[in-house]
Amino acid sequence: MAKATPSSPKPKRKGRFFRRFIRSLLLLLLLGTAALLTYWFWPMPERDIYDFVPQDACYIIEADDPIENWKAFSKTPIWKHLKKNELMADIEGDANYLDTLIMDNERIFKLLSGKKLLIVGQMYKADDYDFLYLIDLKKGAKVSFFMDVFKGIMNAAGLTMTKKELAGNTIYGIGEGSDEVLLGFQDNILVASYSNSLLLKSFKESEKPFYTRNNNFQSMRKKAFKLENDESVGKVHVNFDQLDEMMGVYMDDVTETVTGLSNSLEYAGFDLKMGGDHADFSGNLTIDDSVPSLMTVMKTIERSEIRSHQILPRYTSFLLTLNFHDFDYFYRQISELMEEDEGFQEYEKTQNQIAGLLGVRRRDKRIERKRKKGKDVDYFDWIGQEISMAMVPLDESGRKQAYVAVFHSPDKENAEHDLNAIEKKLKNRSPVRFEEYEYKGKTINYLKLKGFFKLFLGKLFTQFDKPKYAVLDEFVIFSNDTTALHRMIDVANGNLANLPMDSEYRRFYRNFEPQSNYYLYVNMPKIFPALPGFLDGSSARDLRENEALITRFRKVGLQLLSEEEHFEAKLFVDFEK
Repeated sequence: MAKATPSSPKPKRKGRFFRRFIRSLLLLLLLGTAALLTYWFWPMPERDIYDFVPQDACYIIEADDPIENWKAFSKTPIWKHLKKNELMADIEGDANYLDTLIMDNERIFKLLSGKKLLIVGQMYKADDYDFLYLIDLKKGAKVSFFMDVFKGIMNAAGLTMTKKELAGNTIYGIGEGSDEVLLGFQDNILVASYSNSLLLKSFKESEKPFYTRNNNFQSMRKKAFKLENDESVGKVHVNFDQLDEMMGVYMDDVTETVTGLSNSLEYAGFDLKMGGDHADFSGNLTIDDSVPSLMTVMKTIERSEIRSHQILPRYTSFLLTLNFHDFDYFYRQISELMEEDEGFQEYEKTQNQIAGLLGVRRRDKRIERKRKKGKDVDYFDWIGQEISMAMVPLDESGRKQAYVAVFHSPDKENAEHDLNAIEKKLKNRSPVRFEEYEYKGKTINYLKLKGFFKLFLGKLFTQFDKPKYAVLDEFVIFSNDTTALHRMIDVANGNLANLPMDSEYRRFYRNFEPQSNYYLYVNMPKIFPALPGFLDGSSARDLRENEALITRFRKVGLQLLSEEEHFEAKLFVDFEK
């Protein structure tokens, strides 16, 4: 994992956002209810609420029944834990008041049943974002004497209300200074925000709507609704095009990984389900085919079984697997795709250097490579159906962790033959001296072949230019750290429990499909001690201060499954009560 230099979010800014989130939700619910009471039978044009979502929205939280959704969410252990955290201390009073208000006025708030609410995370300047709130009032949003009725409610609550014109729109302000929330009405939609610019952007967008006419987004959104069940508390939609801009609020320098995801991914739509000890985001994700990327290739690849956790110790902190039915097809697709990428010249140079060094052409016809297998022509046919990267703690504290690359290799004899042949070629062509030794009956070899791993998956394997390796059962394990290799050998020999032997992991893993394209697993308590090492000083301090908050989310998993033109996606978080 490359070292990132994120700038830690300021606790005050986080507190302000969450406080505004709760207060705005409270005002919207009150306004919506009052509007419905006043204009229940007033005929109005029916606009789609998504007409008012700006094209450059970062994410959208969608609730079909905001009162019931909030009641369900506010009862979950996860929310109760979050609102007790110091970063969110400012909102606990507002959240508790909202709970009490809804409970004491249940009959009134039932009028909002089935009235859609959107909460939109939106950039409003280069380095900051705020929220835009939209609610569909269905049968009425005419303001003429509705606001006069509501003004009395506001005055009784000690809040001031003002009326103003903003670029031809009538806007109502409630509150003062930076705490003033702005409200506008257009047809059946109530629009609210703390930001003038976001309010105006929403009205401007409604003149030429984007999301209601975007087939890819609508497809993802509809699929999220198909997954709904009794545990559903809402929908979450993500616009990846804005991911790097939003992360820039929290980072001094947005990492290449974030930028790459922002460029290659398009939209995601999730149904959010909350249990007593978990959060489950299930949905779909689309890829931008115009941008060459690993994701574009993986979308066309058949799934295969997740295997690498069988050779990793039970205390593994991080695992990322790439699974494919056929490595040769996968590699050929990557090679063809890279020709369209700006970095192809560097890639081609690395490929030619290694091919020249080993005397092998990766693009030879597959049938020729099969026929000449074992005759020093193809040194990559030992790779099976999975390539993984993992992190393994090396001491009790967890501050020191080793990177491990795991290659599925079903033919152990062929793997040993090809890798030994590579060593011989290198010995003949370079002054490098190889060291090898035995550990508990297994041979550990040393392979110095610069660029070998980058050839497969680019910067994902930058940590493995000079690795040691061992062939174990149906895996070839690479690492720069011999202690990590010793642990893998202990697992292979049955002297150390692997991941599936851990009961917590087994329960967690049941939430995913055994055949996959991408599978990401993070053990938060195990990886947490190492995380400050990837951050700058102030960010590391903030991270340590919130250890109790973060490590309660014990396990995090993400899986992507290829489905013709998109991925099925699941993000599952295991929470310790």
